[in-house]
Amino acid sequence: MKTLEKVNYKGFILPLAVGVILWCITPLRPAGLSAPAWEMFAIFVATIVGCITKPLPIGGTTLIGLIVTVLVGLAPIKDIADPKTGKVTTGILSAFSNSASWLIAMAFIMAYGISKTGLGNRIAYWMIKRFGKKSIGIGYAITGLELILGALIPSNSARTGGVVWPVTESISKDYDSYPNDPSRKKIGAYLSFMAFHANILSTALFITGAAPNMVASQMAEQKNYNMTWISWFSAAVVPVLVATIVIPLVIYKIFPPEIKETPNAEKWATDHLKEMGPVTKPEKIMSMVFLLAIILWVLSGIFGIPQLDSTFVAFLAVGLLLLTGVLTMKDALNQTGAWNILIWLSILVFMASKLISFGFIDWFSKTIQTSLHGISWQVVLAVLVILMFYTHYFFASGTAHMTALYLPFLSVAVATGAPLGLSAMLLAFTGAFNASTTHYANGPASILATTGYIKQGEWWKYNFILGIIYLLIFGVIGTLWMKVIGIW
Repeated sequence: MKTLEKVNYKGFILPLAVGVILWCITPLRPAGLSAPAWEMFAIFVATIVGCITKPLPIGGTTLIGLIVTVLVGLAPIKDIADPKTGKVTTGILSAFSNSASWLIAMAFIMAYGISKTGLGNRIAYWMIKRFGKKSIGIGYAITGLELILGALIPSNSARTGGVVWPVTESISKDYDSYPNDPSRKKIGAYLSFMAFHANILSTALFITGAAPNMVASQMAEQKNYNMTWISWFSAAVVPVLVATIVIPLVIYKIFPPEIKETPNAEKWATDHLKEMGPVTKPEKIMSMVFLLAIILWVLSGIFGIPQLDSTFVAFLAVGLLLLTGVLTMKDALNQTGAWNILIWLSILVFMASKLISFGFIDWFSKTIQTSLHGISWQVVLAVLVILMFYTHYFFASGTAHMTALYLPFLSVAVATGAPLGLSAMLLAFTGAFNASTTHYANGPASILATTGYIKQGEWWKYNFILGIIYLLIFGVIGTLWMKVIGIW
């Protein structure tokens, strides 16, 4: 007998209440703000709250928000041009022409090739074999593995859950370090915590490292700042390199493993590589296609070649994987994560663009600018970065957090005189490393904080310390580096 799918109807209560209350006070809206602007704000906030309470998966929640936007008359189905003025009102179908959404969807499909061919696991075993003689060496190997996978796999949860955590768990148990047991501190707790922070670094290094990065990229475009693959990497490489050296050492000191020497890790990795056998033809093709994509992304960023648009390069890579037989069309269609993100990211960016076109963001930035009159932009930007970091305690989704606060914060920073490039990149990086807060901060946190190797109190305490280190590295070294390379 067929049954209905489960829906978290209780999850609708809070977003519905927030949306209705904001909508009902439209007549009391602040001066200088139009009714459509406030109504769009009400729907947007309700949608973001829904992304947190999750009555439906994020794709379904944002789709409901989009439907409501049409039903109340704030957007048509398709673009409509005013015959008198020629002004075009963008319809909801235009949302799905968003290039960033298609880029990350194609990147998800490419990433499946990494998994299907076994290339990801081969890289993991090779890294452990090369650097696995000491526990801190394994920590650095996991960090290096994540940095490599950050370029290959655009989902931070997929990197952790699909490759890094299985490797980490196997090594831990090989040394008789088990979850929910005193033996967890032998090495499992250290490696699990290290794997989480390695994920944060890989997320910060690449614009395709996680969905919130792409949200920031699209929001920055609303302020006429273009983030390319190479410009993001160029800005991130020095602070991430410093953090890659510092973070494993700090974790080793404040949360040390009982086992310091790990000679068995090399044998463990060697045995797994022998099981895999020689590099296969699909692995070789996958490597070449991805290397080609990286080269084209870099050339596009350096020379600004229109034909090498980042999204087109991703389409090209997927096309080559299909032509060579590494992937099938069935493989591509089965990547539900790709099509899910195509829906919700497109919708959230569209709704944010409506806030701009109705004048809400402009009103917000001018209001804040007036209230901050006389305060230097340096102080304002520092406060905004700190707020972007610590407000993540109230969010269980990096995407929802970035969508809610990135554009308003960027608008405020620029309105007070802060350089656009510096503001855009610092706030975007903060959206990557603010995951170092809670056990529910993002997907990897939810995976690694619940393995039984790390207690919740340890997670919060040590992450609080590491969060301050991230703020200092990116806020000070990152700012100086971006000055050197001319971002501001």
